[in-house]
Amino acid sequence: MRYVIVGGSIAAHTAYRQLKAIDPGSSVTVISRENTQPYSKMLLPYMIHTDSVEENMFFRIDPEDLRLKERVVALDTEQKTVATDRGTIVPYDKLLIATGADAKIPSYSGNYSAESVVGVRYLQDIENIMIRIATCPIKKAVLVGAGLVTLEVGWALVQRGIAVDFVVRSNRILSQILDKKAADKVENYITSHYPVRFFKGEDVESIEENGSTLHIKLAGSGELEGCVMVVGKGVNPNTDFLENTPVKVDYGVVVDNRLQTSVDDIYAVGDVAAFDDVVMPGKHVHAIWPVAIEQAKAAARNMAGIKTWYMPEFSRNALPVFNITIFTGGISNRDEFDVYEKENGLEHRKIMLKDGKLVGFILIGELANAGAYTYIAKKRIKVDDKINKLLYGTITINDQAYR
Repeated sequence: MRYVIVGGSIAAHTAYRQLKAIDPGSSVTVISRENTQPYSKMLLPYMIHTDSVEENMFFRIDPEDLRLKERVVALDTEQKTVATDRGTIVPYDKLLIATGADAKIPSYSGNYSAESVVGVRYLQDIENIMIRIATCPIKKAVLVGAGLVTLEVGWALVQRGIAVDFVVRSNRILSQILDKKAADKVENYITSHYPVRFFKGEDVESIEENGSTLHIKLAGSGELEGCVMVVGKGVNPNTDFLENTPVKVDYGVVVDNRLQTSVDDIYAVGDVAAFDDVVMPGKHVHAIWPVAIEQAKAAARNMAGIKTWYMPEFSRNALPVFNITIFTGGISNRDEFDVYEKENGLEHRKIMLKDGKLVGFILIGELANAGAYTYIAKKRIKVDDKINKLLYGTITINDQAYR
């Protein structure tokens, strides 16, 4: 059997190891456009303020199985081959798409270098950030967007002694996961304790680079200065090589409950895969670390002929930044269904139920039994008689009351 995996992050590595263990006599080839062994992209923001993460950063794929600095540019589903930008044709019996996603970097007016305006998806992005803040005298950075990764980057920069300005188009930070009340509470805490400012309802109009300093004009009014501008305006799944193929793409690569695409023998996992969600209709990309790992394990088993069903996912995010912890899940950024809340200073807890089942939550502050919320939601367990346990964080997976 010839297995080919396109991509070079945790999903690719997990599937590779699983296939080598299940089917050791077969060929497993991993094709990555990067120039290093696969690595943990989740740890990229942490590299800004500490060197200790590097020892846990990289995963190993046997060199004879790994093709580096090679981008897949085309797929022939009839001949069962992929073509790379080196002119190489690689045949497969089973193919796994684990290409992840790239940051959306708008083209701004003005004069600036590509190295001064970056996303946070690759090691090179971190290297660019580190070079900029090391050579710039003003010790400031501008971050566009205030989502999960951007907040992590902001926190890492603050820990390095860099003041941070966030330019946020919406009326609140973390708008994809927090409602206005929770977002305002987090924002007020951050700005009260750290050298951070948020410019909401704003966007970048133009950028001029003068030496090592960026002069960033805002669309509304005013101008900001920074050593570097980090853009967190969402991502695009890497699906370009699937154009003009029968593989169905709807934002991400659409997969079934065995993680197979619309074409037999082709699978997709991780940040590029659009899969079922337990509370939201349609297919969604679940771009988080544990999902990428579990999907990769299940897809590898299916590729090797071990029929494995993957249950619908429940979107959730854990964010430890600025010495607070935020954990959200499901439909969390708006008030729908039956809403229950509890507040105590910075601590904020909100749960939402539909027909007695958990469909969303926001937990800010000290967290206990966080995994139980995901378990309850995914299993569609009725918990309308456990409101206080949910609000106070005392419900557990082993709670006999709902097993």
